[in-house]
Amino acid sequence: MNIKRKLTIRFVLQLATAGAFALLIAAVTLFWILGRLNDTLISQDFASVGLAQLVESSELDKEGIRFDPHLLEQVKKNGGWLQSLDENGQVEQSYNAPKDVPKKYAPGEFLSYWTGAKPFPYQIYLWIQEKDGRTFTLLYGVSNDMGTLLEQVSSQGSLTSNGILMLPNEVTTRLKHLNGYVQLLDAYGSELAAFNRPASAPNTYTLQELALRTMYNERYGFHLSSVYVNESELTWVVSLPNAFGKPISDSWYLSAEARTIFIGIFVMFSTILLSFLLLSLWQAHRFGVPLLHILTWLDDLGNAVYQEPVDHRGIHRSRMRSGKWKRRYRIFADVMYSIDKLSGTLQRDQALRQQTDNMREEWIAGITHDLKTPLVSIKGYAHLLAEPQYEWTAEEIRKFSGTMLEKSAHMDMLINDLAMSYRLKSGVRPPESEEIELNNWLQKALNQAATNPFYKKEAIVYNPSPIDITVNLYTPWLERVINNLIANALLHNPPDTILTVSLMPDKGGIGHTIQFADNGTGMDVNTANRLFERYYRGTNTSSTSNGTGLGMAVSKGLIEAMGGQIIVDTALGKGTVIRLIWGEDDLTIKS
Repeated sequence: MNIKRKLTIRFVLQLATAGAFALLIAAVTLFWILGRLNDTLISQDFASVGLAQLVESSELDKEGIRFDPHLLEQVKKNGGWLQSLDENGQVEQSYNAPKDVPKKYAPGEFLSYWTGAKPFPYQIYLWIQEKDGRTFTLLYGVSNDMGTLLEQVSSQGSLTSNGILMLPNEVTTRLKHLNGYVQLLDAYGSELAAFNRPASAPNTYTLQELALRTMYNERYGFHLSSVYVNESELTWVVSLPNAFGKPISDSWYLSAEARTIFIGIFVMFSTILLSFLLLSLWQAHRFGVPLLHILTWLDDLGNAVYQEPVDHRGIHRSRMRSGKWKRRYRIFADVMYSIDKLSGTLQRDQALRQQTDNMREEWIAGITHDLKTPLVSIKGYAHLLAEPQYEWTAEEIRKFSGTMLEKSAHMDMLINDLAMSYRLKSGVRPPESEEIELNNWLQKALNQAATNPFYKKEAIVYNPSPIDITVNLYTPWLERVINNLIANALLHNPPDTILTVSLMPDKGGIGHTIQFADNGTGMDVNTANRLFERYYRGTNTSSTSNGTGLGMAVSKGLIEAMGGQIIVDTALGKGTVIRLIWGEDDLTIKS
C-alpha cells in the first residue's frame, strides 16, 4: 500500500472518529439537557409531569407497587406527599404523607377536597391511568400555605381607622415562620398597610408589575398571590419566598430551562473544541515529528551528509533499539526507505566519484609520462642531429631516425586511442561492414600479430571453428581489438605465457564466440571488475613502451559498437579468459 493510500485511509479514519466522538458528545449533551429539563419540569410541575412518569416507571410485583426512587425523592424535595389508592379509596401505599392526611377517602369526601368545596390544608392533584391491566390512582398533595393564608387574610383581616393592619394570630405566626409578608392595596395599587414587608418589596404596584410578579416569581425571589374584594375595591397580596432563595437580576435573568440549555450547549462546544485542539496537537506530534525528521534528513543530504540524523545518544530517531520503525514513522516507511536508499546511492556515488577523480589524476599522470617519454627521445635525437660539431654517419642517422619514427608511432597510437575512447563514449557507430569468412580472416590476423618482436615465438595458438563462419563486421576495428587483447595477454604476463585463441560457433548455430585464454598470472577481483574503465590501469604506465592504458576500454567500446559483448573470466594464479560474443543477428554460418 503506497503512502498516498495510507495517509488517505488514516485521515479519513481519524476524521470519522473525530466526527463520531463529536456526535457522541452531542448525544450525551442532549441526553443531559433532556434529563435536566425533565427534572426542572418535575420540580416545577410535579402534578402534571411527575405523576405521569411515576406511573410509567412503576413496577408491580408480589410486594405491591414499586415507584422510581428518584421521582419519590423529588416528591420530598418539593415538600409534597404521595398516596396510592385502590378502587374503594383505601390508601395502599403512601410516601412522605403527614399525619393530618386521611388513610381512606369516601368518594364524596375526596371530591369535596379536590374541588375545594371542603377546606383541606393541602392542594391535591389526581392522576388515574391504566397500566398492565391495572388502574393506578395516585394522589399528590403539597402544602397550600399561599392559598390558606390568602383566604384567611382576605376573610379575617381588616384595616383599623388609624391605618394598622389587623390579622389573626395564627396568620402572623405562620407568616413569620415562612418569612412572608402581606400587603393591602387600594384601588390604584398603592399600599395602605403591610405586615412583615421587607424593604426590597415595592409599596406601589402597577397592573403590569403585579401581573409579572405573579407569573414570573423566579425573577423576584417571592411567590406572589392576590385577591380583589369587589365591595371595598381593595386588593390583598400575600408573598412567600421561593424555594431557591434570592431573586435573580433582570439584567441577566435566564429561566431554569434556558440556563440548562445554555450550560449544555456551552459544555458541548467547549468539549468538542478541546477535543479537536487535543487532536490537532496529537496530529502535529504524530505527523509533524516524522516530517521534520525527513526534512532534516533531506537537508543533510543537500549538505553532503549521507547518514540518517541521530539523537544525542547516537540512535536513529525513527527506529527502536530493535531496528524496527517507531509507530509514528511507520506510515512514512516507503519515504524513509526511499531516502535511505538515496543516501546509500549518493554515498556510493561520492566514493566512486572520489575514486574516479583519483584514478583520473593517476591516469593523466601516466598518459603525461607516456607522452613525455617518447617525446624526450625524439627531442634528444633531434638535438643530436642538429649539432653542427658532429658529423653523423648515414647508419647513425638511420638509427636515430628509426628510433624517432618508433617513438612518433607510439605517440600517434596513444593519441588515436584517446580520440577513439571519446568517440565511443559519444556513441559512434562503425563504418560500412564487409562480409568475411571469420576462420581464414582470424588466422591471418593472428599470424600478422605474431610477427611483433616483443612476442615470444609460438606464443599464440589458434583453434579454428570446425565450420565456416561468415560475418559482416568492420575488420579494422576487430583487428584493433585482437591486437589489444594479444598485447594485454603477452606483454603483462611472464615471458613463457601461451595465448590460445579459439573460434567457436554457439550451440544451435545461432552465434559465435572468439575466446582468448592465457595461462598467465591472472587478475584479482578488483582489477577484473575495473579492467574496462577508462581511468583505471591495472599496471604502471611505464611497465612497457607499447601500451597506452586505453586498450581494454577501447576494445570493449569497439565490440559493443559492433553489436557484440566482451566477458572476462579470471583469477589470480589461474590465467585469464576473455570472450568476444555475437548473436545470430551479426553473422551467417555456412557448413
